[in-house]
Amino acid sequence: MEQIYQDRILAFARAARDATPLENATHRASVSNPTCGDRVDISLIVEGDRIRAVSAAVRGCALCEAGAGLLMGSLDDMPLQTLDDMRADLTAWLGGEDKADINGDVAVFEPVRAIRNRHKCVTLAFEAG
Repeated sequence: MEQIYQDRILAFARAARDATPLENATHRASVSNPTCGDRVDISLIVEGDRIRAVSAAVRGCALCEAGAGLLMGSLDDMPLQTLDDMRADLTAWLGGEDKADINGDVAVFEPVRAIRNRHKCVTLAFEAG
């Protein structure tokens, strides 16, 4: 089995730990994983149908932090629909569905695909968003 906590995954986790809260957020959401106790609080600034800024506060494992880091690095100035699309694509891909539109940032989570009980750690931030 490949090592789960690779450098790029840990870089995403660091990005989440270093996130600055959005004081003027227009949208906020929180979600918890009752199985392991991970919790993610997401803040968005949305103007019209575009996400102008995103921030996350994570209390959880490095994979949960890395998922939040991926979310934060992928959504600035994107259409709001992108969040739902990424959540669906990431969840399907982790579950074994091969999608041609999975980008390199998502592909760093390849080692997690084989460990089903860790999928929710990666997707939790997307569920909050």
